[in-house]
Amino acid sequence: MKSVKTTLRIGFIYFLLCTLLLAGVFFSYILRSASLSFMDAGGWVYFVCSCLSHAALFAALPFVLLYLPAALAGAGPKLSGSLMCLGEVLLTIGFVINGFVYGLYHFHINGLVISMLTGPGAGEIFVFSPWLYLKGSLYIAAIIAVCAALLWAAIRLANSRCSHLWRNGLLTVLGLTLVAQGMHIYAAATMKRSVLEATGYLPYYFPIRMNSTLDRWGLIDGEKLLLTTFNDGSGEGNVAYPIKPLEVSRPDSLLNIVIIGIDSWNYRTMTRECTPNICAMADSAECYTDHFSSSNGTRGGLFGLFTGVSSYYWDSFERAGLQPLLVSRLQQLGYDIQAYPSATLADPPFAKMFFSGVKGLNMDTKGKSVYERDCQITRNFISDLDRHDPGKPFFSFVFYDLPHAIQIPKDHLYHFQPSWEYADYMELGNDDDPTPFFNLYRNCVWTVDSLIGESLQALRQHDLLKNTVIVITGDHGQEFNENHKNYWGHWANYSRPQTGVPMVYYYPGCKPQRLKHRTTHYDISPTLLRQVLGVKNPTEELSMGRMLSDTTPRDWHVVGNDLFYAFILQDGTIIEKRGAGNIVIFDKTMNQLDDYPLNARQLNDAILRLNRFYKK
Repeated sequence: MKSVKTTLRIGFIYFLLCTLLLAGVFFSYILRSASLSFMDAGGWVYFVCSCLSHAALFAALPFVLLYLPAALAGAGPKLSGSLMCLGEVLLTIGFVINGFVYGLYHFHINGLVISMLTGPGAGEIFVFSPWLYLKGSLYIAAIIAVCAALLWAAIRLANSRCSHLWRNGLLTVLGLTLVAQGMHIYAAATMKRSVLEATGYLPYYFPIRMNSTLDRWGLIDGEKLLLTTFNDGSGEGNVAYPIKPLEVSRPDSLLNIVIIGIDSWNYRTMTRECTPNICAMADSAECYTDHFSSSNGTRGGLFGLFTGVSSYYWDSFERAGLQPLLVSRLQQLGYDIQAYPSATLADPPFAKMFFSGVKGLNMDTKGKSVYERDCQITRNFISDLDRHDPGKPFFSFVFYDLPHAIQIPKDHLYHFQPSWEYADYMELGNDDDPTPFFNLYRNCVWTVDSLIGESLQALRQHDLLKNTVIVITGDHGQEFNENHKNYWGHWANYSRPQTGVPMVYYYPGCKPQRLKHRTTHYDISPTLLRQVLGVKNPTEELSMGRMLSDTTPRDWHVVGNDLFYAFILQDGTIIEKRGAGNIVIFDKTMNQLDDYPLNARQLNDAILRLNRFYKK
């Protein structure tokens, strides 16, 4: 029994020493980053505690899975320690490699990296010189030597018969964990940037947030928090947006800009029967028939539209207090900026992300139903047109919600029949006829089209079409089981029904035409900046898109967010990276492709393009 206790004591000391080793590896991640400039004392305390507590979690795996079973089976400290040493060596090598991956791609090892290593073309990406092999071998030898030395040190320390070792060690790890989690809870509630920014450097680390609970207890104001910017005030971050400073000239004339958004707009409803007013406007405009959103949800769709980059960057933009170049340029030129949202702009915090510093912004709209609010934003927009100062340009964002809610008064259900009276998702199955549900949805779109028609007519009556740019599009699509995989709605996959949306672009003097080349939401911001607002920079310095008129293929179009995103190829193939890090590949109708020959070089290029707005 005494021998087993001694063996267990050695293993526990070795676990503590390996925790320090892994924590050092984790700590090195931030030293190679662009985040050092805004780290403060609180951020460093949090990061050190998080490195240690998170490292303890990983270091415990070889102890629990290898050392303990061997020790309890009667193996001595040398055999048990050798098994655990092997596990710790492999862990440490893995996290050292992960550090290099994170420095290059700004994400930790996941299915994308594994796909690049194993896919065709991997040899074109990962070409290692003899010196690099030698350097890697030296790293591995050093890690083996350090882990072996720590095992030797553990044996020596155990012989000193340290008292209360188990209790003190566990209490220390528990204390560090509580401090780190507590600091993160506080940081999330107060928008302390140094803490929240540092979190991303730790691999597979998901600390606790309690904003909803604290709001319920009355300790914080949840609504006010949604509008709060990060409290360090540095204005710096790890994002280079734009990549180079703006080169601008003041346009000879400042055109008004109106962006009309329809939440959850299925591209199949862009017909003269369902959207007669929008189609009439498209007859005088450029109509892009193969347009894709930047996501399958509102947050990512609007982020891509306004900023020109993927919502993969959402957290980085928020922490740095970055505003869309489109909005900041409008402010520089003295535009009157106003939003007309049917749903609130507070959550998700679009008001803070897109319109920070805009005074008198409409955050929400009063109304007992979605229909009432959609009607009210139309009245508000037209009323502001009546009061508009002709000598000052304006920017308006009008965002309708009926097709998202799929909820409409019964007296508006007559246009398309047969129609459900309300959306009953419990009645939906893969073999069900989508017609009555789709007709309910089409009635909602038709109603919104009539409201948009009123707004367009008001622009005509005020003779504003001669000096106004108009964009009409959706934030994302809405699926009605088009692919026969039992998908209804959005946020479930990245096929065209959920990411493809209509796109109408009108500007004075434009040549009316239907354009079939692929375009994306990332194209809208740079097009407005360059064509309307006097920005001279190439589009690649401003966004992940191109000019709408550019017919260059938008291959490897990225959609989604930082955890769950996909690349859409020109032929419709969807390379989906899921939250767990695994890769799943589908054809354009959501049939899974298990043997798809993923080109590692092209995937690597796409990831590098995705990450190119991070500072080097």
